[in-house]
Amino acid sequence: MAVYKADAIVIRTREYGESDRLITLFSREKGKLEAVAKGVRKPKSSQRGGTQLFTYADFLLYRGKNLDTVNQVQAKESFVHLWNDFDRTIAASCMVELLDVATTREQPEPELFFLTLSFLFWLKELDPYIAQAAYALRLMHIQGYLPVLDHCQECGKPLESEQSFLCAEAGGVLCAICKNNRVVKTLNPGSRALMKQLLRAKPDKIDRLRWNQSMKGEILGGLCFFCEQKLERKLKAWRQGSKL
Repeated sequence: MAVYKADAIVIRTREYGESDRLITLFSREKGKLEAVAKGVRKPKSSQRGGTQLFTYADFLLYRGKNLDTVNQVQAKESFVHLWNDFDRTIAASCMVELLDVATTREQPEPELFFLTLSFLFWLKELDPYIAQAAYALRLMHIQGYLPVLDHCQECGKPLESEQSFLCAEAGGVLCAICKNNRVVKTLNPGSRALMKQLLRAKPDKIDRLRWNQSMKGEILGGLCFFCEQKLERKLKAWRQGSKL
């Protein structure tokens, strides 16, 4: 059909022409979509609010030959809490960037849609960077490339109380002997244990989890490294957040 509806989250925006905006949506029904929102950068545009980054809205889209166009948009949630706090802005940006990089166009992934929408709501209460790490681990699990953290991927040695090394090529952690000269990121036992908790914990339990600066750096840095290696793309928002 030339005109179709989408229940979607705005996960990326770019300026397009003099007053238009090119937006990437992640929809419940069709997965990732791209469309032009005409004239929305004009102050009086009625669609301006509904096409802002992170907005959850009902879209009416016209399918064009090369690019779809936003005909109507009705915002359902603008997530003001994400814009009123710098750390939450960064964490949410990291989440939607990873979602964008990890998915292909028009491939329905309802589980990822609900995961993302839930975490954008939960960011109002959760530590933003712990939420970011929990989201990344769950996305990786859904997509099938969650790193193995329990044992060395090379020799099978259980890794309980010793330092390990995260290796994207191996698909998980390696012991000190097996890491050889591979490109790796260090993960200490406490960081590995927290990553397992972040993957399994319910939202009210995530809020109880704590980390120190060293663990934060290891986990966020390790996840960024692993995802970039697996997806063969740089995560710009993640790199900005890692400087905090």
